[in-house]
Amino acid sequence: MLDLVLVVAVFLSVSLVVAGVLLTVFSPRTAALGRLEKAAGGQLVEQAPKKTGLKDDFLWVMGRVGRLVVRKDKIREIQSNLIKADLMMRAEEYIGMIILIVIGAYAAVFLLTGSILFGIIGAGAGLIMPGIVVNAKKNKRSQAMTEQLPEALNILSNGLRAGFSFTQALAVVVREMEGPLTTEFSRVLKENRLGKPMDDALQDMIERIENDDVEMLITALMIQRQVGGNLAEVLDSIAHTIRERVRIKGEISTLTAEGKLTAIILSLLPPGVAGALALLNPAFIATLVEETIGLVLIAVAIVLQIIGVIVIRKIVSIEV
Repeated sequence: MLDLVLVVAVFLSVSLVVAGVLLTVFSPRTAALGRLEKAAGGQLVEQAPKKTGLKDDFLWVMGRVGRLVVRKDKIREIQSNLIKADLMMRAEEYIGMIILIVIGAYAAVFLLTGSILFGIIGAGAGLIMPGIVVNAKKNKRSQAMTEQLPEALNILSNGLRAGFSFTQALAVVVREMEGPLTTEFSRVLKENRLGKPMDDALQDMIERIENDDVEMLITALMIQRQVGGNLAEVLDSIAHTIRERVRIKGEISTLTAEGKLTAIILSLLPPGVAGALALLNPAFIATLVEETIGLVLIAVAIVLQIIGVIVIRKIVSIEV
């Protein structure tokens, strides 16, 4: 039991250290972008990166490692996901970080347990955790955009009815609201002011986000710009559609809450029972961890548990 506690403690310690490294290394990059934007009068300026110390050397090494182990097409896909999650990190650096986490998790678990199997399980956890974090941030950002969209569309349509052009109405949205959606609209306006056509700027926005509602809006805007029509009415119709989708999603979430709770309980029940047995009768559970067949059974149980959770999530996930 003590070994299990040590494994959990070391894993959490490694995770916290990695999180601290990420915050220390990449938060100055966000601050630098903000300073560049202010210095350029609201226009982002790209400059060649300069190596200034240990941090830049570390990033350079991570980037080189990531570039060696992953194909270029895969790097582009990962970079796209990082942009959609609003993470200030290059794909090569992200891959290098994953490799570092995997090696550290395997070494920590193996040194504490002396089991190659547990070390592989720890390395697997270190491999999938960064992807889970990126997807969670991407989904959270997308959800925030969906929640902002109806209000933004109302401001847009009211501005158009008041006689503003589309660009002016979009500037009002950027000025009156905050959040990820207005950040993307602000970037669209900056690109347009720098000479990029509005259609191209809107198309680039689709590539930077992963949100069906925003994609529907931009598609409608691009069609309207080509064929004409009353844009204010189109925006009101889209806002109504999005509100209805949000309402239906809320109802579905309520109806599927039982299935989600079942998945959580089924996930926590086996480790909970194993922990209780380890406390009440350590000799009984020791056989399972000390024998090879016991370790194999634990690995099989973990795989089956993951498959069960995935199946339940597929059942309760209903697209609207």
